[in-house]
Amino acid sequence: MNIERLKNFKQSIFITGFMASGKSTIGRMIAEKIGFNFIDLDAYIVEKEGSSINTLFSERGEAYFREKEWEYLLEITQTQKGVIALGGGALHNQRVVDHLKIHGLLLFIDTSMSKIVDRVASASERPVLWDDQGKIKSNETLYAELKTLYSKREKFYKQAQVRIETASFQTADEVAEAAIQKIARHV
Repeated sequence: MNIERLKNFKQSIFITGFMASGKSTIGRMIAEKIGFNFIDLDAYIVEKEGSSINTLFSERGEAYFREKEWEYLLEITQTQKGVIALGGGALHNQRVVDHLKIHGLLLFIDTSMSKIVDRVASASERPVLWDDQGKIKSNETLYAELKTLYSKREKFYKQAQVRIETASFQTADEVAEAAIQKIARHV
């Protein structure tokens, strides 16, 4: 693998994928291994807004959140270079996809829906886990809802220049190493 070629890449690497696919974990590993800065877009938004993602959604609504997400993504792409982990819904329209592909390489972390449901079901801070009465949804309900949401976003995820299927690997480190190899061949 030509890691020097990757280290000389002048643009950013944007990590996309559905919620709980491992974007932040794998993105952080990739950044560390190739010597790039790491930025988690959701954490950046929380810092800038002084409020959690859940609070922004519940108090301001999704439209407000998406507007701020776009604003901060533009800020990051204009001022920083690194590995940027996007939120699961950041690729919600073609404009976002096109912008990211102009400013860097888009890597799709493709994780199975069953693995995503397992991860979401074990993370009580995820609002999608709870129903309107404040009860945890069954795995069947969660699976159906997440599958529907994923199908709306899939066309954007699949436009990434590089795709890595996590099911082929045992650990996040193995996924990160394979992603680096694929990225290095692409840039």
